[in-house]
Amino acid sequence: MRASSLSATVSRLLIVAALTAGGSGLTGGGPASAAPGSTVDYVALGDSYAAGVGAGPETGACRASDGAYPKLWAALDAAAVSLTSVACSGASSADVRDKQLGSLSAETDLVSITVGSNDLGLVGVLQTCADPKLAKTCTSKLAAVQQALTTTLPADLAKTLTAVTAKAPKAKLAVVGYPLPFADVADCPAIPLSKSMRDAGNLAITGVNRALAAQAAALGVVFVDVTKPYTGRGICSPAPWLVGLEGLAAQTVLHPTLQGQTAGYLSALTSAVGTPAHVLAWIVERDKPAPSPAAGGAGGGGVPIAGPGLVWIVGAGLVLAAAGAFAYRRLRPRRVGSIAE
Repeated sequence: MRASSLSATVSRLLIVAALTAGGSGLTGGGPASAAPGSTVDYVALGDSYAAGVGAGPETGACRASDGAYPKLWAALDAAAVSLTSVACSGASSADVRDKQLGSLSAETDLVSITVGSNDLGLVGVLQTCADPKLAKTCTSKLAAVQQALTTTLPADLAKTLTAVTAKAPKAKLAVVGYPLPFADVADCPAIPLSKSMRDAGNLAITGVNRALAAQAAALGVVFVDVTKPYTGRGICSPAPWLVGLEGLAAQTVLHPTLQGQTAGYLSALTSAVGTPAHVLAWIVERDKPAPSPAAGGAGGGGVPIAGPGLVWIVGAGLVLAAAGAFAYRRLRPRRVGSIAE
């Protein structure tokens, strides 16, 4: 075989190998990428703070409003989020376990929950403490709250959050806390509570948030701290994001206003879990098929033995075989050639 002929043959082999490899990639010879998820299956659990009491017109026995932070988050991209909100005013941890977990499934992608204050009856305690005639009762109730913060509440929260993760094993879980109810000021004409009672209320909420954060950390899920965006926005502040005494008739006192749900809760949740687009991208990554051992070998390295890699190996082998044949014909002794002829 002449050198020019071999060169042409080698070139043709390389071109064929390259085209075949490219064709394999274009026709799906390699692993197919995961199709992006179309919607976020979002379930909202919890109490009146998650239901949106105080943030707008309410409907149903659970007093749900469109100003609730789960609905506000879903509205960021309504086409990309399928929201089921079962949050209900007055719900405790036990109520969440008994009445709300049925909305969760293995297909749930995102869960948010705000719960714990009703386990301690904090709104009732503060209403009691607002009456100067009930000072003794107030003191005993505050003591009971402090005891529950280190005994029954952590156990109830752990049971509830564990049940959530069991019912929705693939979901991203956001445990959302509470804002401190009172601004740190000496005088508060907006509500008839002494400074010591207001401090006690803030201390109780701080305890609930710590219990929620600890249980979230134990499960490796997200805790959403809303106290930071609410700084300077409690009752007694110049522009509070919580309903004051003006909400007595509607029973919305100490609940977030629409601005509180939007600028406080929604901003904190979005900072923690991202926008619907971010969660959709996370779902795609979560559901991506695990790499096949055949694609990269037991150690994960080396040349793939299927698809384009295999074609290149075969092409290289053909080229080497042709080069070997040419070298043999060119370099073999002439005498042997003469005898053969």
